[in-house]
Amino acid sequence: MKKLITMLFVAVLFIGCATTYYDSNGNPISKETMNQLTAEAVNGHLNEHRYRIFVDRMYPNQGPSRYLNNDYGLEVSGDSVGLFLPYWGRLYRAPMGYSDPALHFVQPLQSYDEQPIKDGRRIIMTTRNNSEVIQIIIEQFINASASVSVSSTDRDLIRYTGIMSLDDKFTKKQ
Repeated sequence: MKKLITMLFVAVLFIGCATTYYDSNGNPISKETMNQLTAEAVNGHLNEHRYRIFVDRMYPNQGPSRYLNNDYGLEVSGDSVGLFLPYWGRLYRAPMGYSDPALHFVQPLQSYDEQPIKDGRRIIMTTRNNSEVIQIIIEQFINASASVSVSSTDRDLIRYTGIMSLDDKFTKKQ
């Protein structure tokens, strides 16, 4: 009897922990529908070249990974990219009066290329900040998770992981 009660308790616990998604009207929707909507939103943002990725972890080339608790990330809007990322690593050349090695700037893109990968896309873009040429490689997956690698002529490579922001309203062009 004791085993039966324990097993019923465990079964109720598992059922109670199931994730349920709701639409804007409060109606429950299936996980498959939610995954499909997420994939459509991610692809829509990538097709428009208008998206924002917030990072939550950075992986320096040397040393341990670090959890990020502020709103760090990058934003692509048409023909420009904005970076607001922390940097931890080696600088090969620092300009005079340079105090903060963070990657904080908005610059026009010099190149933008997309390649399909399994469950997503790889985006390779280059930009220039002062005399520094920066290459950004994003592996964006259809579940909205992303991996961002930033390499530069003046710095060590650094990698970040995060998620694409899907909370803004996306509308297709007519």
